[in-house]
Amino acid sequence: MATNSNIEGSNCWVEVPNSDSSSPVFYSRFGYLSSEYSPWDDPMLAIGNSLSSFSFPEVNGVGNAEIGVGENAPYGTTVFVCGEHYLTLSISVFSPVRGDVRDNLVNLTESSLPWLCQDQPIPGLGQTMEQVRPRWATAPPTAIPTPP
Repeated sequence: MATNSNIEGSNCWVEVPNSDSSSPVFYSRFGYLSSEYSPWDDPMLAIGNSLSSFSFPEVNGVGNAEIGVGENAPYGTTVFVCGEHYLTLSISVFSPVRGDVRDNLVNLTESSLPWLCQDQPIPGLGQTMEQVRPRWATAPPTAIPTPP
């Protein structure tokens, strides 16, 4: 399985200090799709049991959300793909997140659209997705990745 770890600064995770768990409560990753790698393959994702799709007006892209429903909620993951770029956002089961997990992840995805899909500089990196393109990302894959 190929990964997109060639993009410096593409991973982010947040841990709660002094918690019993050493796992992150929030995790994100962005990069380029490849025929060997699906963003859903990432072992850091908190996969839920409720699947839904989402999109944004005037943006050529599609997102899928797998949100946990039930006793141990809130947790879940969204993956948004536009062109050959993707953004994965995940909130773990032990997260202190308030509000609706899906809405929070979709809203955060929407705030990333200028740099993910519209060729604006990536905050903190100061370069566009095209400027950080890894050498292996030479052609887009033939299909949009779907949840497991």
